[in-house]
Amino acid sequence: MRIINLVLLCIAAIFFVWILNEVGWDILGHYLWQVGWYWPLLLLPYGVVNWIESWSWKYILINPPAKITVGRLFWLRLGGESLNQLTPTASLGGELFKASRLQTDGVPLEVASASVVIAKGILVMSLVLYIFTGLALAPIYLPEVAKHMLFLCLAAAGLAAAGIIFVVVQRRGPCGNSFRFLDRRGWLPHFLRDQECFLEDLDTAMSQFYRQYPSRALVAFSLFFLSWLLHAVEVYLMFWLLGHPISWGLAVCLDSLAMLFTALGFFIPAAMGVQEGGNILLALGFNLGFTLGAAFSILRRIREAFWLSLGLVVVWREK
Repeated sequence: MRIINLVLLCIAAIFFVWILNEVGWDILGHYLWQVGWYWPLLLLPYGVVNWIESWSWKYILINPPAKITVGRLFWLRLGGESLNQLTPTASLGGELFKASRLQTDGVPLEVASASVVIAKGILVMSLVLYIFTGLALAPIYLPEVAKHMLFLCLAAAGLAAAGIIFVVVQRRGPCGNSFRFLDRRGWLPHFLRDQECFLEDLDTAMSQFYRQYPSRALVAFSLFFLSWLLHAVEVYLMFWLLGHPISWGLAVCLDSLAMLFTALGFFIPAAMGVQEGGNILLALGFNLGFTLGAAFSILRRIREAFWLSLGLVVVWREK
């Protein structure tokens, strides 16, 4: 799978460079120069997004040690998300980092692991709601989208089904049941044989959270959904800085559908190529133009590069 991911990444990188050549480096340079001294503004929304999502994670963690502050979770999320996006682990490598660092800070490993799994599930469900919000707005801002609505709804429904299954399974003892299933058939890997107690404790921690703390799950979901709306603020700001302001509703619609394309490319590190293709297709669909869509995508990549680099620094310091 790692080899397949790397091959797909190479293909996507070639596609990305082709897009830039088609647009023209001079034109892209003009758009980027137009941003001028407002560059720091582009970095701010994602920082707020990560802060809000850290609060959401805080609500999922039950009775953490005093040292586990929102600030600490902010940096751990930043490092974990960098690993998720930059390594061929299908957005899972960073979750191991988060859980291990929480364990180092005094959180039992089963509780730490349960928190990152629960957070991932709630994050996906909030993303589904955000995408369907964009689909509801799409006919208003792009009447022509009706002919593509079936495909978009099916893709969103597939993501929703995956998210629902992921959350429901968390309440049904997935680790212990999988352990016993593999053990009965002689398929259990040797490195898992001594982990039965840990897996049972992990199942208990996940099921207890949903059963005993439904209000915390609702607050976490609401905060994650708010963080997605702030992504739309970023889109609004980027197009304003590019000299082509758009409405708030169009920003939500454009960003939520772009997130659908990005989610479908989760197996490619940083969704390279998939994100650019989706942004440009949506920009064309909303009559914003090929060049403007590419410039918008480049601005997002620059913002990502800053925060991902900072996340890698966090990972390096933690290790």
